[in-house]
Amino acid sequence: MATIDPYTGTLGSRLAKHLLRRATFNVTQTRISEYANYTVDQALTNLLTTSNKNLNQPIHYVNGNLTSPAPWINDDSIFGTINKDNGSGSQRQNDFVTSWWMDEARRDISLRSKMTYFLFTNLTAPQNDNGDSAYYYDYLMLLEHFCLSDWKELVFQVSINPRMLEFLNNDENTVDNPNENYARELLELYTIGVGKPIYIDQNGNVAFEGNPLNYTESDIEKIAEVLTGWRFDKNQRSSMPLNGISNGNFPCGYAVPSDHNYSSKQLSNHFNNHIIPAWDPTGQTESQKKAQMEVELRGLIDVILAQDETAKYICRKLYRFFVSRNISSEIEDDIIVPLANTFRTNYNLQEVMSQLLKSKHFYDADDSESTDEIIGGLIKSPLELALQSISLLDFPVPHPIDEGELHYKSFYSNNLINKFLVQSAQPTFGETTTPPAGFPAHYSGPSYDKSWFNSSTIIFRYNICKNVLFRGVYGFNAAAYIQSVVTDPTDPEEILTTLTDMMFPEAPSNERKQYFIDTFLFDGGSLLQDGDSKYYYWESLWADYLDGKKVNTVKDILKSLIEALIWSQEFQTT
Repeated sequence: MATIDPYTGTLGSRLAKHLLRRATFNVTQTRISEYANYTVDQALTNLLTTSNKNLNQPIHYVNGNLTSPAPWINDDSIFGTINKDNGSGSQRQNDFVTSWWMDEARRDISLRSKMTYFLFTNLTAPQNDNGDSAYYYDYLMLLEHFCLSDWKELVFQVSINPRMLEFLNNDENTVDNPNENYARELLELYTIGVGKPIYIDQNGNVAFEGNPLNYTESDIEKIAEVLTGWRFDKNQRSSMPLNGISNGNFPCGYAVPSDHNYSSKQLSNHFNNHIIPAWDPTGQTESQKKAQMEVELRGLIDVILAQDETAKYICRKLYRFFVSRNISSEIEDDIIVPLANTFRTNYNLQEVMSQLLKSKHFYDADDSESTDEIIGGLIKSPLELALQSISLLDFPVPHPIDEGELHYKSFYSNNLINKFLVQSAQPTFGETTTPPAGFPAHYSGPSYDKSWFNSSTIIFRYNICKNVLFRGVYGFNAAAYIQSVVTDPTDPEEILTTLTDMMFPEAPSNERKQYFIDTFLFDGGSLLQDGDSKYYYWESLWADYLDGKKVNTVKDILKSLIEALIWSQEFQTT
């Protein structure tokens, strides 16, 4: 029986790997060994303690008229004042913001980056290729600020965030010319959801509970009226109001009372026929009018979040992002409902995530079959595949300050983003075919994460080594890496055990490991002489490598082995 009850005892290597893969982009041999000794409470204490960043914003390398590295988002205590005279266009700057975020995410030892990305899949406002990269940065930092705290406040803040206002045209929503784009997505995608799809039945059909609609078209119209009158200045970020220190102190939209609809708005029976009463602005000050606009918007969010289905909808999203694509009637009753009850008390993300990541169910320890559902049961997203590969291999990412052009322009922007993530159908914060909904893996059932694999993307996933990791300019030394993680590199069996223990969700069979040994590290005995050990061929090669001989041969063999492990179905899952 599925249960949200907490897991007890130490994690051990298997469960430590599982937790780290699902909760972070940073998975290393050292971290697996560390977390293997933790109880689940100790592990969550660590993961909920946000780690320090390497850089608080992208710093542009010397280029154009820059004589030293400089920020172009905000003034910086280390790198000085903003300087946009760096020879990079708006798209390049957007790529730099994404590159900076990914570099921080692959370093992040806390839950922060994974939760920030989850919130992007929930409250999606992709980057605008022709827009201000600073507003895109502000949007990401807003998600990050609330990633382990008040989701209710975040919904309000996102609603008046400049990037969201622009993305769904709510900056054009006026009393005389209402625009329903944001109102529709606020309900359909961001809060309560379009309907109540509970689970996939035994015939593969989506099962619904009661009325499959959670709102009416009239609700969208009335909510659009509540949302009228919020604006931002596209080219005047420095003069925009800030949303307050407790909310991150980011630039935010502002209220324009003359564009707001102050009439009465009544919602449908889906929201208990809630009425937002008319308010007469006659004789009121501008401050009072603006305050009323905020009261109406906050009150609307209160009403939406008061509905039982809203918490369930978000908890299903959390479940599919962190646990499994499959939500049966049992999972709905025993996992989603208790999570939603926790979440609904105050919509605190840290509390609901703690309950989920501590549960027996998350560790597949709530039934007699411990390998049937959760561990290794999701397909890695391209972003997970890339960043977790980088951390596992201790890949020598160029330094963002000392090697700025190689870091931002070459490694991240040209290679990782454009040659891998875009081609693998996950431009990290970019637009998809259905932009408000995000990527199909996060919303389109019953396949969900399986959609990462298709005929258009599979070759690019398999070419991550060729196109990104093993390009000679970055200097990955496969032999030095093996020396750093394997106690005895002369022993092929130890090499495979060490690598698969780190890289695979479950321990492979001896036959599976032997396949890799036979294919890459074992000559098959053709060179054996009396008295030679079984693996004489590899032992001899390694001895030559240590003597400075056959160095490239050994490196190439180990690169081929690592690439084959990355190609494997085991590593492609999480």
